[in-house]
Amino acid sequence: MKKLLLTSALAGATLVASNAIAQTTVSGNLDISFKAISGESATVGGAGSHRGFGKEAQINIQNKGKLNNGMDYAAGFALEFDGGQTQDASNENVYIDFISGNTTLTVGVDHIQNSNRTRGILVGNDAQDLHHGSDYGASSFLQTVGSDPAQSMGFGIMQKTPVGTFSALYVPTAGNAGLNDLVTQSGATAQGSANAQSIQGVGESAYEIGFVGDLGVKGLSAHAFINKRDTLMTDRAAGSDLKGTNIGASYQFGAATVGYNYKKSDGGTTSGRELTQDEFGLAYQVTPNLSLGASYTKMDTNEASKVDAKSKGIAIGYNLGPVAATVQYSKGENITNATQTDQDVMYLRLTTNF
Repeated sequence: MKKLLLTSALAGATLVASNAIAQTTVSGNLDISFKAISGESATVGGAGSHRGFGKEAQINIQNKGKLNNGMDYAAGFALEFDGGQTQDASNENVYIDFISGNTTLTVGVDHIQNSNRTRGILVGNDAQDLHHGSDYGASSFLQTVGSDPAQSMGFGIMQKTPVGTFSALYVPTAGNAGLNDLVTQSGATAQGSANAQSIQGVGESAYEIGFVGDLGVKGLSAHAFINKRDTLMTDRAAGSDLKGTNIGASYQFGAATVGYNYKKSDGGTTSGRELTQDEFGLAYQVTPNLSLGASYTKMDTNEASKVDAKSKGIAIGYNLGPVAATVQYSKGENITNATQTDQDVMYLRLTTNF
């Protein structure tokens, strides 16, 4: 990623500590995508065909240096500009880190290693991203698990070890990304009634414990996370604590990589509800710049009268140096855990970093 050094005039206008000017960098990324969606059944929600462009643009401002007590520090935030965005653009990767050797204390949002990841999709996007936005309504596929605490303001610790990095995060008010000082009960009601895979639940505390590393095995990439958010006041009659689990691993041998990921969200607005998802991935590096991928995702719920949601797809990734291109096709079945909600998706994306 190319880093741009701020000029002394600009940095002097925006930074107080002069010794930090030379260490302030600006970077960013831009994704431009095209998605074509075709619903295979017109009997539910009038599903039809849709197509259009999307974009995701982000600017990262980061700084690092030494504290007067000898410890290292790092700080930064990002400005995100996505198509159709209605929320604050500055709640991405906001952090201040205090670093002592292999130990990092962090305060912020969307920064600490977290459960928003998968090792079951090795080329292209996951099922939730691909099948989001149909006439059937929101797809049931999980991307995050539980309350996804890392998307809320909190503080945590990361410890590097020879086998990987362990982390612990505490969020005093789940769902508060720092957009305001006070959280109203009406906000808790609105968030608490959201779909289980995206619940953040304003008003109660949450935590997440995790690990990311290779366990000392060459070619292995693994992670394991658990999180929990206390029961919302509005859910105490019929709901329970919201819990999430994400465990995944991939292994590379030669030009091939295989991966698997298990995700689970349970509780929340409905006590006893369990959502589980299995993701399987395969990738093959044909050349240093060309990769092929295949994936299969199945999402299951224990709720009565609902069926498994499934997605299977293929993808091609090509590296053009400063620009990367991805072409992906996915076939979804019962994508809302209901019958007759099938969907085909063709997705194309160009990505560049600067």
